[in-house]
Amino acid sequence: MSVKTICRGLVAAAGCVVALGVQAGSDAEFPKGWESWPIVSSAAIPDNQSAIPDGLPAIVKETIKTYNWIQDGKGSKYNIRVNPAHKEAYLARHGEYPDGPTAVLELTDIKALLVTEHLLGEPQYGAYSFDGKDISDAHPSLSPKACVACHTGYGEACVSGICSHNK
Repeated sequence: MSVKTICRGLVAAAGCVVALGVQAGSDAEFPKGWESWPIVSSAAIPDNQSAIPDGLPAIVKETIKTYNWIQDGKGSKYNIRVNPAHKEAYLARHGEYPDGPTAVLELTDIKALLVTEHLLGEPQYGAYSFDGKDISDAHPSLSPKACVACHTGYGEACVSGICSHNK
């Protein structure tokens, strides 16, 4: 293969990367079949008028502050669902996830999914309505950039992009 051919291929690949970058949105794909994934935990994000109790893990406090705007500040019930193919890795918390959709935070009251998937061992994030519409630009906290900032900032609570206050 000639250097010229390699260079043309690199220029084409760079063009694809630039074109994809222009289409801002979710990095993770919509996880088809997520509704059948097992629920590993359920709780609620309190409304924005509730005091955040002392003693909660930092990751829980940050989650409340980040998402208590939902439903006009009323918060939301949620489920965490894990892809059955990833459940063993999720429960072991060793951070070695196979490629593909890993887990979703299902915000039941607003019918939204916060998605984490893995690609070559790296977490990818997205936000979708239950019917698959990308909503990552609907609020700054739903952008992949916001997900990365939170999911990399809590040490042991976040392993390879998957966060949990349970050990």
